[in-house]
Amino acid sequence: MKVHNADEDSSLGLFDSDEPAKRTLTERERQILYQRAGHRCENPAHGKKIEYSDMQVGHKKAYSRGGSTSLKNSVALCYRCNKLQGTDNWEVFLGKQGVAVPVDRLRGILNKLSLSELKYLATKHGIKLKGKSVGGDLFSDDRYIAPSKTRYVKELAKVVSENEIRSALSEKLNSRLQ
Repeated sequence: MKVHNADEDSSLGLFDSDEPAKRTLTERERQILYQRAGHRCENPAHGKKIEYSDMQVGHKKAYSRGGSTSLKNSVALCYRCNKLQGTDNWEVFLGKQGVAVPVDRLRGILNKLSLSELKYLATKHGIKLKGKSVGGDLFSDDRYIAPSKTRYVKELAKVVSENEIRSALSEKLNSRLQ
């Protein structure tokens, strides 16, 4: 009879997969990350040159908070910066050090646009936002309120760049003038 050892089996739930979650990058992915970082700590407030053997793999979104272990979600950090980041997401970590975060700048630009311009950009990028249900009662249908400007800004900030905003808005302006 085999005795169950929790150290051997990391999945104890009924519906867990037999495959353990990927917690580390492969050696090749670590090499790619190091090259991509230019052999430096990717914390812009630090930027110190690091040796490959001293590189720590940081997560833009912490693994403990649902972040994946992938090259897209990874940053090359020195030991000090990795410990300093802790479980903060990348934007919060940079903000605490006074580093301007590109997403904040982009949100600022988007906030200056009108709701119709935001809707145009959303349509251009295939973003469809549903209205919020305000409910009804037994005798009437549910009512919906249109998505807010804040929701458009939040969704657009995930997918657009400053150049895309400028070109889409100039394209819209040119179509109006014709």
